[in-house]
Amino acid sequence: MKISLNWLKKYVFPLDIEGNEISNILTDIGLTVKGINNIDKDIVLDVEITPNRTDAMSHYGIARDLYAVLKFRGHKVNLSKPVISKGIDFNQRSHIQIFVKIHEKCIRYSGMFISKIKIEPSPYWLVSILKSIGIKSINNIIDTMHFVMYELGQPIHIFDMDQIENGKIIIKNADKNTNFQSSDNVMIKLDEEDLVICDGMKPLSIAGMINHVKSNIDVSTKNIFIGSACFNPIIIRNFRKKHSVKIKTQHIFEKDPDPNQTIYALQRIAFLIKDIMKNQISCSDIIDFYPNPISFSKIKLRYNKIVNIIGKKISIKKIRKILSLLEITIHSENNKCLFISVPSYRTDVQREIDVIEEILRIYGIHKIPIYNQIKTPYPKGFYKTEYEIQKTFSEQLTSYGFQEIISPTMTNEKACFLNSFFHRKEIQVLNPVNQSYKFMRSSLLFSIIDCIKYNYNNNRINSSIKFFELGKVYYQINNKFLEKSYLGMAISQKEKVQSKNYPFFYLKGIIEQIFQKSGIYNYTQILSEHPLLENGVSILYDHKNLVEIGKFKNNVLKKNEIFYAEIDWRYLVSIIQEKKTIYIPLSKYPSSRRDLCLLVDKTISFEEIHQIVKKKENHIIKKIQIYDLYEGIHLPISKKSYTISFFFESPKETLTDKIISDSMKEIELFLKQELKAEIREKKN
Repeated sequence: MKISLNWLKKYVFPLDIEGNEISNILTDIGLTVKGINNIDKDIVLDVEITPNRTDAMSHYGIARDLYAVLKFRGHKVNLSKPVISKGIDFNQRSHIQIFVKIHEKCIRYSGMFISKIKIEPSPYWLVSILKSIGIKSINNIIDTMHFVMYELGQPIHIFDMDQIENGKIIIKNADKNTNFQSSDNVMIKLDEEDLVICDGMKPLSIAGMINHVKSNIDVSTKNIFIGSACFNPIIIRNFRKKHSVKIKTQHIFEKDPDPNQTIYALQRIAFLIKDIMKNQISCSDIIDFYPNPISFSKIKLRYNKIVNIIGKKISIKKIRKILSLLEITIHSENNKCLFISVPSYRTDVQREIDVIEEILRIYGIHKIPIYNQIKTPYPKGFYKTEYEIQKTFSEQLTSYGFQEIISPTMTNEKACFLNSFFHRKEIQVLNPVNQSYKFMRSSLLFSIIDCIKYNYNNNRINSSIKFFELGKVYYQINNKFLEKSYLGMAISQKEKVQSKNYPFFYLKGIIEQIFQKSGIYNYTQILSEHPLLENGVSILYDHKNLVEIGKFKNNVLKKNEIFYAEIDWRYLVSIIQEKKTIYIPLSKYPSSRRDLCLLVDKTISFEEIHQIVKKKENHIIKKIQIYDLYEGIHLPISKKSYTISFFFESPKETLTDKIISDSMKEIELFLKQELKAEIREKKN
């Protein structure tokens, strides 16, 4: 959002600080300034305002924050609220009636009319100040409306009073298939979800944002109606996206509104029009629809909570001063807390933690000391017992949308197929309850598949299935009975996915997340030889098999493929228990990503590519991930295509585009030499 420094000086004065210093101050308090421009003897700041700070989406909103931080830092400045009352009498009785038919979409609507106006060019001061923020002058009335909207951040609309029929303003949903011709002659077809402002006969405006061609003012207009509305911003956003509408003031209409500002905005625009017209106008009284007034948020603010969150004790005197500068009212207090209320324009401040953030923002985050040592809150035995490891993994898989199952340990003879491949023998129960299930299971795979089939066949789940089970398997080798624990995971999806290999990579990514959380990094991957998993991968740690992952070969479901992973649980637990916790500081500099498309021989695995790139010892490569794998039409039979993501990061500096590009060129050349890889250009 563009903010004029000359405009700010109307409210914060004396403001004799350089533009660069103001830029730094605003950035310090969370209103990041992206750029500074000199336009016609004015300094214009390009301020990046986060969506929750709707109160700062105006010049006066920025001025309030700037005044608060300058005053707290000891500057001798004053804050002047925009003038609204210099000899204006709102004494002409209004003959307009307001009817709101959809209260959930219209929180408040205020309106008034002004007679005896004259459409003329705007005065120089108004033209120049709007020009500085990129708004083209139209006429004195429209320019005044724009000025107040950018001054206060309040949506305002103006109609030609003589075009309003039957003396009614009606806020309602549009009739189905209503054709609406905007003031710039664009035809929009409305439906029953769109919010319109009508008179007794026709639509005048779409939510005050776009006027109908017949309700707009022109050089012949003598009387105007001004509306100041507080609509549900979601309705406005939905309309704009649905109809691909874009206007310069959309950020004002789409923000969370302050309903307690609508009348003030009308009084302000009336004052400015009267000032420009040199007392020629006549104003009506203000009609106001506000059925459910919004009160100030009341919050309990605890002193010890402030210290715990900020990490430093701030004196009560300074806390009280900051709250006063932010127009936060203190109702009562004791030696432990304050009871406060927040003004309605601060829609983002609803909780105690929000108030503490405001205190820190004005106090200055740079004043909070950063300690070189971090005291970990974890107990000595954290994450080392098998129970804690199991609990952590279960919570992590559940957060990914997996459901835990517990299946029977008895199975049929068909499920013992794996034993012959692994040169082991099944264990048969001597006196089974059911003769069809007389063997102890030797894999979790068939148990999970049976559960997937049951849920699909009985319509228990209609979309995707994500199951996991931590259980034991049983078999015998050399007449020794063995019992091992495995963690099995399976994904089966009904809906179409972006790639046939997507579930495989998704499942593999989850396993890599588990490894990362466990501190397991130095693992290798080879093509799997598992008899029931195709295109599978075996993950080895210290040359010992830890994970098998792949797509189940036998299509037991007609339309759904099953992707399965199995982790040697006892081995995983032993690795984690042997690991030492090492804390490494995060880099202060951003990471960058580059994707590379390769065409390689079909026999080359991603792990080979991974290991070859690691040999380069490129210290700015933080991570390498496979993004996509493709085999099929448009490629030679002996070839396959990988899309690989490279993540670059330096602990010492922000990497320039040239450094990253040079590194990518080295990687490309190296892969061409080592693997005879072809680099494929990505098509836009």
